[in-house]
Amino acid sequence: MHYFALDTHLAKYRMPREDLSVRFIVGKTCLRRSVGMFQPQRAAARDALKQFAPRAGSSYAAGRNYDPGPNQHGSVSRLSPWIRTRMLPEWEVVETVLEHHSATAAAKYIDEVCWRTYWKGWLQLRPSIWQDFVSACAQLLDEHRGHVGYRKALEANTGIDCFDAWVNELVETNHLHNHARMWFASIWVHTLKLPWELGADFFLRHLLDGDPASNTLSWRWVAGLHTAGKTYLAGPENIRKYTNGRFAIASKLAQAPIALEQSPLPKPRSLPTLTTPPSGTRLGLLVTEEDLSAPNWIPERCEVHSTRGYFPNAAYSTLGIAAPVVRFREQSVTDACGDQAFNSIEDLQTWIDRDALQGIVLAEPPVGHWDTALDEIRSQIHVPVYTLRHWWDELMHPYATHGFFRFKKAIPKALATLQDTATTA
Repeated sequence: MHYFALDTHLAKYRMPREDLSVRFIVGKTCLRRSVGMFQPQRAAARDALKQFAPRAGSSYAAGRNYDPGPNQHGSVSRLSPWIRTRMLPEWEVVETVLEHHSATAAAKYIDEVCWRTYWKGWLQLRPSIWQDFVSACAQLLDEHRGHVGYRKALEANTGIDCFDAWVNELVETNHLHNHARMWFASIWVHTLKLPWELGADFFLRHLLDGDPASNTLSWRWVAGLHTAGKTYLAGPENIRKYTNGRFAIASKLAQAPIALEQSPLPKPRSLPTLTTPPSGTRLGLLVTEEDLSAPNWIPERCEVHSTRGYFPNAAYSTLGIAAPVVRFREQSVTDACGDQAFNSIEDLQTWIDRDALQGIVLAEPPVGHWDTALDEIRSQIHVPVYTLRHWWDELMHPYATHGFFRFKKAIPKALATLQDTATTA
């Protein structure tokens, strides 16, 4: 199952500046490396998708659980950093895969792509889960600043060889195999007995594909909080098998999951109704790192006078997020907008005034840090801000009310819509 596929932070729960061990991990490594194979350009993303698509059938299904090690493809796609920003949106990835395989032959990979949509929809219908996570992190980071076990985990000094290797891999490459993420989270929660929220926070700081929904809800699932009665427990033999025997795992791992208290899950809300800009409004399209596909579909819904990118650089720089993650997201926005991007509300207002815009339109940001960023923009500029939702989300998010297997009922409808769209085009 696809749990950690495919950022978000608020200043109030960033790592304390005086925590030198964490500054060493976040700082020293980031200054000496680039984003590696994950280039923040649409051309690179498309090329990676084209290379993977022929392998998205039986080859992917048979080998997807094997983790051969850092910077090795194995059988997985390694497209998630681009899918995270929708430089490669889900519908484009699925459509490209279907050029090489039938829906049945590529069902496992299509399901994996749709797990991201499921997690996004699930959190979109229950935003309080994210708000609770943010609040918990604020308190836990303060309480654990001197916690020995927590510091050892962050310093890759637990003595559990696989876990320590994954800490280093995450910090060095800003990526982990999906299976390794599950093992990591299980050891963090059930063996090291550290708060799941702090592990989720650590992932969000470093993963290029770090995502509020996929990451938060996956950690909750491993901890036994997402689905009643279900936890994920990593076993030494499973790890040895699927890492091709790379680890000895001499340290004993938990043989039983810890039991965490949990409040009843909130009932899903209805998908919020969005307001379409009035016809004739002189609109500017604002492109964010949450949906870089917006220039391809928003102009089909309303007339756009000019387009600019917006990246909240000042916020990212104060949140403790690893420098390569910041750089990748910011450069991705720039690439999507042809270098026409800025990162301050003052520059946004200057653009509005210069182009005599009567409103701003952007792709609806998912639940996460853009909750705050969008509120700030709306409160400080003097024109209306409209958000639009792609048909993929409009169709699929309402199905994310329970588990993934109920959500899967939406996938054939999405594939049919893709086919109809292609036929029309």
